[in-house]
Amino acid sequence: MIQLAVFDMAGTTVNDRDEVYRVLREATEREGAVYSDATFQEWMGTEKKWAIRNLLEIGGVEPTEERIEKSWAWFREELRRTYTDNPPTPLPGVEDALRALRERGVKVGLTTGFSREIVDLILGAMGWRVGETIDASAAGDEVEAGRPEPHLIRTVMAATGVTDPAAVISAGDTAADVRSAQAAGVTSVGVLTGHVPAEEFTELGADLILDSVADLPAHPVMEGK
Repeated sequence: MIQLAVFDMAGTTVNDRDEVYRVLREATEREGAVYSDATFQEWMGTEKKWAIRNLLEIGGVEPTEERIEKSWAWFREELRRTYTDNPPTPLPGVEDALRALRERGVKVGLTTGFSREIVDLILGAMGWRVGETIDASAAGDEVEAGRPEPHLIRTVMAATGVTDPAAVISAGDTAADVRSAQAAGVTSVGVLTGHVPAEEFTELGADLILDSVADLPAHPVMEGK
């Protein structure tokens, strides 16, 4: 029986109009990095400062600490500005799904490649509170390494007191989300509210593929079937 459901934020539970990806890409391209759309997609869902470092290098720009810090500072400030001017909103049906899960005793956690300051900005804008909408959250700057490593999921497990990976399900809209779930040994779910097609999730070996997080409460997996 599932005791904990873990969800990614942007593209999975939160509609940010793809602003995080616009800002991430601009943060590196303004330093001269050049790469393809396919290459950029590989870094969706990963911890953002790490993504900046790698995208600079892949894009032909030496990732000096000074340049990384400059790009990271711009990324954070621009994301804060755009999220303040036009706050993110929950994706359709997500709030009802989170409520349904918690009402049946399933803990709900959020994981993300965002820093804590951005997480708090988004949650505040949507009125999501720990103990009311969710039970825990883990940000990219709070763990040793972000996705595709398992640390974000394990941090939420520790915060909610769930110790058995077999009792955990983790959903996200990127390849990094699925790989992170697999690394943590939990049930992996790819959702189609982002930019990754079902075929790619199948190739990755995701345990489930859903159109939306909104579909999870009614899925047989939540009853241990």
